[in-house]
Amino acid sequence: MPDSQNATTHSRFVEELFAIQREHSFRDPMFDAVRSGSMSRAGVRLWTLQASLVVRQFTRFISAIHANCPHRDAQQLLAENLWEEHGQGVHSRDHYSLIRKMALSLGATGRDLDDARPLKETDEYIAHCLKVTRELSFGESMTAIALGIEIFMPVFFGSLGESLCSKYGLTRDDVDYLLVHVAEDEAHSRRALALLESYADTTELQEKAKRALREMLLVKRRFALAVYNHAKEETE
Repeated sequence: MPDSQNATTHSRFVEELFAIQREHSFRDPMFDAVRSGSMSRAGVRLWTLQASLVVRQFTRFISAIHANCPHRDAQQLLAENLWEEHGQGVHSRDHYSLIRKMALSLGATGRDLDDARPLKETDEYIAHCLKVTRELSFGESMTAIALGIEIFMPVFFGSLGESLCSKYGLTRDDVDYLLVHVAEDEAHSRRALALLESYADTTELQEKAKRALREMLLVKRRFALAVYNHAKEETE
């Protein structure tokens, strides 16, 4: 474990990660469009179909980080994360099953889900996540996924879930995919941050992690804007 001098360095490192998040601060326009009820139901359905393509691949991202992780305590977190993604062994609680249920509640059919094709930016986002988690180090990939993606989900998904219930007539059971992330991803991000403080213990590792975070935030922003703009064009 790090000594007190290194702990100070790591605390500064974490602040630098948060500074990168602020530098690339981005409010997904879908957040306000759904909260105000201005996004059409068809648009929300399209957003959900594109999101489902990412969700279907997310377990591969976690598995790849786990395979590249040399630290037992970090492996434990990743194993727990993967188990939760798979619904802790209950098929109906599997996160892909949950987002399919949400899409169906918005009027999609099983065929729509099975035949969904990614936008170019969705494809690029998935490809980037696979590349980062397969080819980069544990510290880089953990930073990119935990701080580039998961840390934002509790606020965004929590608000989205509540708005879909109040503005679009869905039930809390329909939006369970969104609500499960409020508690799960907050815990994942907090524990991942502590692990990064411990193991990103050289300037080289920290710089690589910061670069991975910047790149993930940029790719994710392009994905979010593309899906929003495509959804906005949809009409009932």
